[in-house]
Amino acid sequence: MTAEPWTLAQSGQFCLTLSAGRSVEDVLEAYGADTARARWLTSEEWFGIYEPSATSTALRAGSLGNWSFCIEFENCIGFTPGIRRALSKETEAFILSRTGHALTTLHYMTDGELVESFEPGNDTPSAPSGRDFAGRVQRLTDSADGVTACLEVLAEYTGRYLTTSLLHGPLLSVTVPDPDRAGLMRADLSRTEGTTASGTSSGLGRRLGTIGQHAP
Repeated sequence: MTAEPWTLAQSGQFCLTLSAGRSVEDVLEAYGADTARARWLTSEEWFGIYEPSATSTALRAGSLGNWSFCIEFENCIGFTPGIRRALSKETEAFILSRTGHALTTLHYMTDGELVESFEPGNDTPSAPSGRDFAGRVQRLTDSADGVTACLEVLAEYTGRYLTTSLLHGPLLSVTVPDPDRAGLMRADLSRTEGTTASGTSSGLGRRLGTIGQHAP
């Protein structure tokens, strides 16, 4: 298989989630995936057998230290309120997504509550917080696009970077054949809007480079 290099900033749509203290299997279960069908596969192995459809969602999940992540590129569901709540239950989670309409959003959740939400480059987050992730991203957008700035801030906070070798190496891969998108979007987050929190970031790791490839 031949694939061209890409970065998330160049992807038309995607959803990346990070959840603290959860196993990779827990993360996939939060998406409604059948983990008994999941397999540890490299990107080449996975895209060699994956059969996309108009409704299915392909998930690739792995670990970043104490955090687990999941990446989607088509028919994304990780940004929906239902999955955001599940990923952040009794922990914290980030959801970085770009829709097919080029709307990029970063959500920060703790224990099912929306703590901060904003569009990179927008000076006013829709849900500000004492952690000021929006401000951190804004300070980087002069030298980086919004998606890359978000990834830098996430790496600073978690102390870990996504890398090309990680995304192409063995990740737990599975398809959700027909997710209940309407049900996931109806999940009630009204009690969480405007919640604030405070905290500090962890140490920096190494700088981001190109973080992956997409299948042909």
